[in-house]
Amino acid sequence: MSPRTVLRRAQTAEGERPPLSCVRVQGPGGMIVFVRVPGFYAAVEQADHGEYRGRPVLVGGDPGKGALVVSASEEARQVSVFEGMPLAEALKLCPDAVLRPTRLPRYREVAAELRAVLRNTAPRLEPVGLDGAYLDPPAGAPAFETTAELCVEVRAELGLSAVAGIGTSRFVAYQAAHHASPQGLRLVSAGQTRDFLGNLPVTDIWGLGPAAAERLAQHGIAKLSHLQECDPELLEPIVGLRNALLFLELARGEDGTRLRPQLPVKSLSREVTLETSTSDLRALGETLGELASQLEAMLVRERRAARSATLALVYVDGERTTRTATRELPLLVAADIRELAGELLSRSQAGLRPVRRLRLQLTKLGRRETAPARQLRLF
Repeated sequence: MSPRTVLRRAQTAEGERPPLSCVRVQGPGGMIVFVRVPGFYAAVEQADHGEYRGRPVLVGGDPGKGALVVSASEEARQVSVFEGMPLAEALKLCPDAVLRPTRLPRYREVAAELRAVLRNTAPRLEPVGLDGAYLDPPAGAPAFETTAELCVEVRAELGLSAVAGIGTSRFVAYQAAHHASPQGLRLVSAGQTRDFLGNLPVTDIWGLGPAAAERLAQHGIAKLSHLQECDPELLEPIVGLRNALLFLELARGEDGTRLRPQLPVKSLSREVTLETSTSDLRALGETLGELASQLEAMLVRERRAARSATLALVYVDGERTTRTATRELPLLVAADIRELAGELLSRSQAGLRPVRRLRLQLTKLGRRETAPARQLRLF
């Protein structure tokens, strides 16, 4: 029995519930982009180890202890390996795969670099996990060409293969990216939205679990094309009114969820707790040099320049003190950051009282491209 005979279309009449909202909240040009890196962890391993390129890579724990596949490269996915399956089973399907341990700190670092690359072209960006983000194409720029160039830039700068979907809503863009070919780009126009979504299974709907999918299947609703024709009042006993309205909006590509852009970082900081408290200024200076190098890398990654630095010290007795200074010329490199941090250290009691903890923070951040040129050192 088809869903058309089981469920009738919603009718608008006085006293009935209001019809579904058809207001689309979109980015400039009416489109939203979703960019992702498939098999992100495995892709990072391939980027970090050139010898792994072109080879199947699996990320996970000990297969002898029942560990699951955390991430799989495209080469592994081509032989039916998928995330969440037992590693032992995956290695039977792909015996020549390279097995790598999970390195979350490294993946977070690359994720920040990925967001920085995306934000350089599209400042309005909403991260989704570590491997993807929604973004608004720049106003006046063609969405397809801009997104294609963005994927090329991700590949050139990070060595990662990104795919992207472009649609009139977040859900459409997300599904388009997940149904693009590897290293591909898929645009679903407003006129194509209903047909594109109609071919997808109802299990692709956000928030629709296996139990609800089974109940829908009992009523002949297995694809989004079936769901698109449903009456929310008759869906209510199956999934509840709130879910009925949400599922229908998603199935029709009419979800009006706004983009929630991540605000640009306002400060960058690094800190360290010393193994042994010390009042040795030379040792403290070396530690500040290490923090300065880490901050330089963060500035490069975020494409930022700083003009102010704050040094926070915690003495061995627990007392905390801070010193701050601002410069006219931008702080871009570790040497300048270290020099300013040394000046701040000299204004404290660090040489007289043992220090237990140091924190170096950069503020008054601006775009790196617009920062005034640094004056070259004379010597």
